[in-house]
Amino acid sequence: MQRARCVTGSCYYSMHTIYFWLLCSGLVPAPSTATPDSLTPREAHNLTALAQAAGAVKYFYPNRHTARLSWETMLVRSIPVVRCARTDAALAATLDSALRLVAPETRLVANARPVPVVAQPLVAGSYYHWEHQGLGLDKAGLPIVRVMFRLAGLPYASSMPQVSSAEAEQRYPGSVRQYSAMLTDSISLCFPLVLSAAQHRQRLPWRSGPRVRRLEPEHMAQRLATIMLTWNIIQHFYPYRALLDSARWSAHALPAALHQAARARTQADLLRTCRQLLARLPDRHVRISPKTRTGLSIVPPPWALRFTLVDSLVVVRQSPAALRPLLAPGTIVTHVDGQPVRQLIHQLASTIPATSRAVAQHLAAEALVRHLAARAPTSLFTVRATEGPIRQQVVAFREVRGSLYHQLPAVLEVEPGLYYLDAARLRYSDFQRAMSRLQKARGVVVDMRQRPTYDMLRILPHFSATALRPDSTATPRLRQPNFQQAFLQGATGRPIPAQQPYLQAPTIFLVGPDTYSYGETLAELVRRHRLGLLVGQRTGGTNGEMNMASVGRSYHLSWTGRQLIPRGDAYQGSGLAPDLWAAPTLAQLTQEQDAELLLALTWLRQHAR
Repeated sequence: MQRARCVTGSCYYSMHTIYFWLLCSGLVPAPSTATPDSLTPREAHNLTALAQAAGAVKYFYPNRHTARLSWETMLVRSIPVVRCARTDAALAATLDSALRLVAPETRLVANARPVPVVAQPLVAGSYYHWEHQGLGLDKAGLPIVRVMFRLAGLPYASSMPQVSSAEAEQRYPGSVRQYSAMLTDSISLCFPLVLSAAQHRQRLPWRSGPRVRRLEPEHMAQRLATIMLTWNIIQHFYPYRALLDSARWSAHALPAALHQAARARTQADLLRTCRQLLARLPDRHVRISPKTRTGLSIVPPPWALRFTLVDSLVVVRQSPAALRPLLAPGTIVTHVDGQPVRQLIHQLASTIPATSRAVAQHLAAEALVRHLAARAPTSLFTVRATEGPIRQQVVAFREVRGSLYHQLPAVLEVEPGLYYLDAARLRYSDFQRAMSRLQKARGVVVDMRQRPTYDMLRILPHFSATALRPDSTATPRLRQPNFQQAFLQGATGRPIPAQQPYLQAPTIFLVGPDTYSYGETLAELVRRHRLGLLVGQRTGGTNGEMNMASVGRSYHLSWTGRQLIPRGDAYQGSGLAPDLWAAPTLAQLTQEQDAELLLALTWLRQHAR
């Protein structure tokens, strides 16, 4: 290969590198590829390799200028060029040229196996490497999130510490100082994880041209870059690796998402693609949405019109008085805006992380109104009663917004001596006011089917005669890509002392798919300390502390960033099974009965003291 002297310095670059730079700068046109809204298998293969290489270098190549690089710009400029490679040899040369511009010590070789690494002793001096405690990067445009993490004591941080040669040898012994991986069957990537002070400060030959400030869905390269950035955050910083492997995150998830993103036309299409990618993980913390100015969004009150799934039928669970009797509880929905509702539920379920396909469809039915209201102000519902003709009803969503006013008390005596506590609204002050009645109760039902208040951590010890020992959480400490040589750092959860007075009445705790995260922490304490029975459906299977990132300054991504260290059986990705299973039947919905509460009260009547 001919070589030419680079005018920006004393280093030399191949003609292939110079041609790549010209392509990225738009000074020469890229060769034609497939139609603009599709990828060939070859192109998806090429872009998958680019995504894997770029993510590893972005987060683990310890050059300070590489760390400040606009990776949105780098990917958007590289994607059209990398697509063109027609063989793995050409792909290796193209990727090598691209990555040397942003990480000069990186090497990509067309080889049947990883490049052998010969470890050389480090000379005395200063060295740098990446040290990630979770992911502390990619927080641009999320000021409130940063403050929240700091106030909550969440130790997410990413830095390049300066260490001595002896410390570098200890942290990266021998060949560990070089990261080596196969991107394809015949292309290997290799770069140093430790750089000398001179290499750490080395300026880059990269000239990106116009900077990509925000990733926009109108441009195919920017859609593909959105997928690559999203995929890489999960690939390198998601702690539950077994779930990642079972999702075939590398082998199948990324190429499939790239194909879909290429065909996307709108932001809604791109978000659906991102959500389908993330829904491969059974983790309710994993979400993506358009980024707001603060990085946060306001959660509206529950809708007054709600649906659920019963024996594969979408059924009205709750409706306001204005829509009755046409949309009374128990009414079956067959179509929405002319589309079969089962087809709509199937599409929506494909974007929802859940422990199983059945649970995803259940959650899709619950989210149906929110989904429809986001796309149009009204919808036409085709419905039928259990026995009766098919009818149609136009619903204006502004008329079915719920309200947090005029709710039932958080502590309610449902029948003499049997009390219902709504954990989603229960405050410790409410609990204290009801204490004298609860001490005399024959039985208690605690509803944890929605996210409980944080006061429940003060309330729950009143149901225990001994201290509660919660699970611990730990932060992944990462110095290499793909969780290689990762270790967990965290403290053991502090015991929560039992509180007086001790409530000895038989207690039922209602749970379901929306019992996850903090709610699942409480449910696990109930199960392990035998504070009562769990009644309802399997819990959400998601726990640990969340982390958040900005993707291309356009999207807000969240995921489980700190791993749960369970004292009992692991339930991440599977959930906790209830002691007594309960789910509503069509007849119960028609009569506006709460199936889980009915079963709980029946059990308490039989076992009341």
